[in-house]
Amino acid sequence: MPGRRTLDPYAVLGVARDATPLQVARAHRRLAKRHHPDLHEGAVEAAERMRHINEAWSVLSNPVRRADYDRDFPAAGTPTAGHWGASRSPIQPASPSSTRTWATWRATAAETRAAPRTVRQPGEVPIPRTRRPPRPEPSDVTFRDSGWAAVLAAVVIITLLLGAIVVGRLTL
Repeated sequence: MPGRRTLDPYAVLGVARDATPLQVARAHRRLAKRHHPDLHEGAVEAAERMRHINEAWSVLSNPVRRADYDRDFPAAGTPTAGHWGASRSPIQPASPSSTRTWATWRATAAETRAAPRTVRQPGEVPIPRTRRPPRPEPSDVTFRDSGWAAVLAAVVIITLLLGAIVVGRLTL
């Protein structure tokens, strides 16, 4: 389409030209969540913005298309580019929240082999694997706590009701 204006995919996703594929993917996901048309019912500009985001993603997610775009537009993704704008500074990766990386938390194979092991002796009770409290011991059950007390009470009440009915009919 000759009349169609090409937007800078780096500017659309808000990433610098030297952004890693992970940074591009994160920017695409963040913008897709924010501008998805299902979240903005009836908003034509949200659908248009989502179309631009997806076009930029299709260019920058494919290494061949990205290399072609970088060759055709050498100033794209830099602060001097037309769509980037002078007010935007390049995105810097966030500093880690901790100085330790995930790899330092993992034990090496030698540390795993050197770890003390617990061996159960024959006849030893196994350690429970859950944190549930132990079940309470059953207490002494009295007659009132058993089901027979309820049955006896029901029989007495029914007998009294039947007796009242019979007495009531006899006095008529």
